[in-house]
Amino acid sequence: MYKFLLLFLLPLLLIAKEKEVQYINEISLLIGNSENGFQQNAERSFAYDLQFQYNEFDFPIRPEIEFIYSQDIKLYHYSALQDTRYITIMANGVYEIPYSDLLTPYIKGGVGYQSYSDVPESPDSSPLLDAGAGLKLHLTKRMALKFQVLTTLAPEYFNIIATGGISFKFGRKYQAPPPQEVCEPCETPKEPKIVYITKAPKKEFGAVNIKFNFAKSTLTEASKVSVKTYAKQLNNRDNVKREIVIIGNTDSKGSRAFNATLSLKRAHSVRQELIKNDVSAARITVDGLGELNPVADNQTSEGREKNRRVIIILK
Repeated sequence: MYKFLLLFLLPLLLIAKEKEVQYINEISLLIGNSENGFQQNAERSFAYDLQFQYNEFDFPIRPEIEFIYSQDIKLYHYSALQDTRYITIMANGVYEIPYSDLLTPYIKGGVGYQSYSDVPESPDSSPLLDAGAGLKLHLTKRMALKFQVLTTLAPEYFNIIATGGISFKFGRKYQAPPPQEVCEPCETPKEPKIVYITKAPKKEFGAVNIKFNFAKSTLTEASKVSVKTYAKQLNNRDNVKREIVIIGNTDSKGSRAFNATLSLKRAHSVRQELIKNDVSAARITVDGLGELNPVADNQTSEGREKNRRVIIILK
């Protein structure tokens, strides 16, 4: 028991001063109780749960391999008390729900194979289906407390396994460098004219701030007021004939596919608000860059807030 607890504490000591980066691999060590049985009754037993999750794919469902082991199970089979062990391995898909920097709920499901050993006159092994839900409480960028409830269903048995423990991330995720401007020939172009809404604005357009909450595409009330002011400036005599391109951006939380979709939704939100304020829809096109064009450090909450922004280009 003490050796198993040491496996949880050792990674904590290793990452006490770890620099904040993104990681593609995640391993979890959990312990808890397993309620075993279906047609046969069984007592609860101690369960060990090992999980490996891969986070690099640009897809909202993350692949996971999970291994569970229970020993000294008292299984009542045909009125006889039998000692047995339960072993299962599963291939799962995990969907993490963007909630906050501190908490990450998730759901999971998949298929696997299980084995009850030393039970006479019954199947020693069989395929299974599994489904579960859990919660991660982030301690650092690499470490989180993890709690999970999992149900496995096989032809002869079902199991309910409740566990908790430590999740540890490793393996750095590749991050593309910020794009650099290239001009041929190297002269300062007069067009297009670019106005960054959340950065220092041009004098003729005044101060405009557009903000988005974490994992949201809806405009705040304060941002709607800013868009209304900006709409008047887009419709003035100097700009009324210009075409408008709205480009949405996000921070790096979540998968690239999720962020690409979210950035496009943010651009559409600004477009709809401009149309409500009498800017011609025919002038406006939208695009989304997701997390690929940061202007601040995504490893801090302040930097991520700055990256949740919209860029307007006047052609």
